[in-house]
Amino acid sequence: MSTLGPEGTDSEHQARKYFSEVRLFPTFAAAAEHAEKTEGYALIPAGYLDYRDGELADTWVDMHFRLLGRMRVMAVWESPTKTMCLAINRDRVPDRESIRTIALHPATAVFARKSHAAAEITYVSSKPLAVEAAANGLVDACIGSVDVVAKAALEPVDFFHPTMVWTLYGTEPRSAEAIHTAEVPPAPHQ
Repeated sequence: MSTLGPEGTDSEHQARKYFSEVRLFPTFAAAAEHAEKTEGYALIPAGYLDYRDGELADTWVDMHFRLLGRMRVMAVWESPTKTMCLAINRDRVPDRESIRTIALHPATAVFARKSHAAAEITYVSSKPLAVEAAANGLVDACIGSVDVVAKAALEPVDFFHPTMVWTLYGTEPRSAEAIHTAEVPPAPHQ
């Protein structure tokens, strides 16, 4: 099973629920490439967004279309993410009202817009990297998973409990006709 790292991502957490061997990659594209080459599986959330230099660079739907004919959707399911929070670096700001800069994964931007619409956003490729940026004093705050934030010198000031739609890709050599008539396996049980 291949998915997004570093350790602590929701993708890793979700993958470990169903697979004993999980390999982490710096991007979902690299995870999918590895899964294709090894005839394994790749777990990619439907909320996948990648921003580079402030611009939308990739999305789940783009990746899905690039994978057509090479990998197929084996299962899709909805599951809660790990609890997320807005966390502040008290060395930079005294309270949540003082937040001017926030690091976050693009898929979590809605949470920042709700409470800090004017804040300058730094996009990173995973929530653990957002936590790292805030812990290292590069930004005032971050949106991260509570378990990862707990290991950093940050203070959670708001909590979120979203769900995510997960897409499991795999390689199964099939004819075009077989793919169109095949049953998609049921979602993993929780």
